[in-house]
Amino acid sequence: MALTNQDGQPLQPAFNRARRIERDISEMLGLVKGVLGDGAVTTSEAELLRDWIESHPDARSTWPINRIHERLELIFEDGRVDEGERIELADLLQSIVGGQAGIIVGSDAASELPVDKPTPAMRWNGSIFVFTGKFAYGPRKACEGEVVRLGGRCSSTITKSTGYVIIGTFGSRDWIHTSFGRKIEKAVKYRDSGCDLSIVSEDQWAAALPPL
Repeated sequence: MALTNQDGQPLQPAFNRARRIERDISEMLGLVKGVLGDGAVTTSEAELLRDWIESHPDARSTWPINRIHERLELIFEDGRVDEGERIELADLLQSIVGGQAGIIVGSDAASELPVDKPTPAMRWNGSIFVFTGKFAYGPRKACEGEVVRLGGRCSSTITKSTGYVIIGTFGSRDWIHTSFGRKIEKAVKYRDSGCDLSIVSEDQWAAALPPL
């Protein structure tokens, strides 16, 4: 017999957990922007983030909260938080919400956290590119046209064959979170699993374009 909730609807544990994690990520992004409002992270704010993550176990292993969790564990390993650690934590948090632009303009900035550093070598001929977000370079079709000109291919879907995911400078209103969306989440998952996939910012991509 299927389990039901108090309203008689069937329980869907996996679906409910996924929704809870999405809600937690949105809450964490709001918390991060609040912490960065004055441009610095205090010890008490670092403790606040640590305590929040500890009280949300489902989200703890989910990108990008897992990156914050890993950094906080290192910071608190010796029981104290020094100035250098606070600065490094602030840099990490800023990269998640799109740097200073993400704090100032909110949903208009894309996350910098997943971007490969240093910039990977760009192999154009035969490589598959996926663009996500909005681009200062121009409309997405114009960006895709540059890739095709150089012998590459473009796709709207990320697969294990994807070579490069290019993140626009500005976020998209279609993204599930203010600074990143499903494509970025999927790209991080594939890259972390060992796929030969590079995540590149618009600035990195544009700088690699050879002249006409």
